[in-house]
Amino acid sequence: MKLTCHCGNVTLELSEMPTEVGDCNCSICRRYAAYWAYFSPDQVQITTKKPTVFYCWGDKEVEFHRCDECGCLTHYITTEKCAENILAVNMRMAESEVLSGIPVRKIDGASF
Repeated sequence: MKLTCHCGNVTLELSEMPTEVGDCNCSICRRYAAYWAYFSPDQVQITTKKPTVFYCWGDKEVEFHRCDECGCLTHYITTEKCAENILAVNMRMAESEVLSGIPVRKIDGASF
């Protein structure tokens, strides 16, 4: 499955279709309005024409990447400070027909 940002600069190729997406209400995810699908880094191939830019805050465990052209938030990766090695894909980059068939799990990140 291939996903792209709005301008096509960032392409994310998933090794498999996610079985669910996470809708987190933490302070940043709520603002981003992302639906996250979680993978190991070897399950996602990311290609860019121009590099992404990222935002890393707080405990510095997660880098939120976006396209520097159109501004779409495409994915996040955990840093070496995090115990888990995760690449989360913003499934809002998928077509509506694809996204509508994937169950959404609410994540209470605001309570952490």
